[in-house]
Order: sequence, then structure tokens, then C-alpha cells
Amino acid sequence: MEEKEAEICDLTTFKMSGKVKIVKPRDILQFEELIRYFLESKKDFKIIGGGSNTVIKSNLETPFVLTSGLNNFKFDEKYVVAENGVKLSVLLSEAIKRGMSGLEFSIGIPGTIGGALYMNTGAFDGEISKCVESVEVIDENGRLHELNAEDLDFSYRHSIFHQKRMWIKKCVLKLDFAQRKEDVLEKSLRNWSRKRSTQPITFPSVGCVFKNPPGDYAARLIDAANLKGYRVGGIEVSKLHAGFFVNVGGATFEDFKAVYSEVVTRVKEKFSVDLEPEITIVS
Repeated sequence: MEEKEAEICDLTTFKMSGKVKIVKPRDILQFEELIRYFLESKKDFKIIGGGSNTVIKSNLETPFVLTSGLNNFKFDEKYVVAENGVKLSVLLSEAIKRGMSGLEFSIGIPGTIGGALYMNTGAFDGEISKCVESVEVIDENGRLHELNAEDLDFSYRHSIFHQKRMWIKKCVLKLDFAQRKEDVLEKSLRNWSRKRSTQPITFPSVGCVFKNPPGDYAARLIDAANLKGYRVGGIEVSKLHAGFFVNVGGATFEDFKAVYSEVVTRVKEKFSVDLEPEITIVS
């Protein structure tokens, strides 16, 4: 399949400059064939969906398989079958229409269901793992398997996909019908109001950059290290929420790495805490 050059700013929510190679399967069957092709030819590749938790270095040789076109889904009673490229926002919108609860936490999260499963996306006391019934995956030998939720090793911002070479094809979610249909919309809007008041949603960002360390918050530590507003080039530690890095214009991967390194170093020096990334950094 033909590799094309794409602008990183078109692939990720961080909108950083640079170019990478992409391959875009036309449907989920071609996605499956493509994974098998890369595996059989022993060529390296990466998967990218909504790019909402991904920072990419420019001009990498490794091609990215773009799943954003793999967006078929179906609601059936309490169950939702969704391909890996379906946006969380689409699923939430459809759930609101049906009065189905479970995805309200995801409001404002611009990623896909595949990325959400990979990192066990969560917010406002909710996580995607609480909705998962099963996931169909392609293993490192190109074979298909169906894994139940208990097989996926979900924990805080973690899943089995972090340690095993498997690629998500589609999933089945289980939602619940709310007592009142309006409850789903009302809860979603309350979450959105909280997000708007506490997160820098008007700037391109990559979400929370670091995992919260046990018993604490990464944003609190970064703020206490006097790093709010710290800036190199086009990347700045958000003045509103220190857990976010924002692109204030013309940001490069080198800007990001410089800010990232400074934050990790100063938090370590001041609090003896090793911050761990919540995002995926491809370099």
C-alpha cells in the first residue's frame, strides 16, 4: 500500500510542525491486511487515531497507520460495536440521544476508541475500562483473538497493549440506560463545564502530559516547582492547568522535549518524584 507524506499538525491535536509518512486503510479489513503485511515483512510501523495523546518527532522513517477512517459502529440494545477509529465524541453523542450512560466522562476528549482502550482513558471518576465488554485484536502472528475485559489488564492509564504486541481492531462496549434520558446529557454538560473552567481548551494540547504519582497530582507538583508558564519556543506549561503543555504557536518537537526535560528534572530535584508520561512520545 502506498505511503504518503502528511503534516503532523493534521494528525495530532498538539498541532506541532513537521512531516511523517502515513498509510491510510480504506476499511477495517484492509487495516487487518496491512498489519499482517508489516508483520510478515518485519517492517516497523505505528498506529495513530485521533492523535490526542501523541507527540511525534518529524521526519521519522517509521510509517503511521491512520485509523481515523475506520469509523463504523452499531448500537444494539445496551451494546455498542465500534471499529478502532470511531471517535469518542461520536459515541457519546449517540449515547446521549439514546439516554445511555457510561461515556459521560469522555466529553471533550478528541481521541478515538482505539486510543482510549490503549491508555484506559479516563476523567471525572470515569474510565473506558468500566464500559468494555470485549476487544477483537490482531496478535503479533497476524491472528485474530477476542479478549474479554478481564484479559486486558486495565489499570490507571494502562492496558495490556502497553506490554504485548497486539493491535485493536474493534471492540464491544456495554452501556446502561439511565433512569431519565435527560440525565446523560445533564451529567455530560456538568463535566464539560468543569473541563472548560480547569483546562486550557482554547490552545492546542496533548492532554495531561504526566500520570499522577501515587497519592499526589502531577499538576500540583509542577505548579509547586514554579513551572506554570515555563516556555521554550512554542511550547508552554499551561498557566491554567500545570499538567498540560500547550502550543502557543509554531511549536516543534525540540521545544516539547526541552520543556518536558525541564519539568521532569525540576520536579525530581524538588520533590524526589519521577514523573512518568501519560502520553505516547514517538521519536
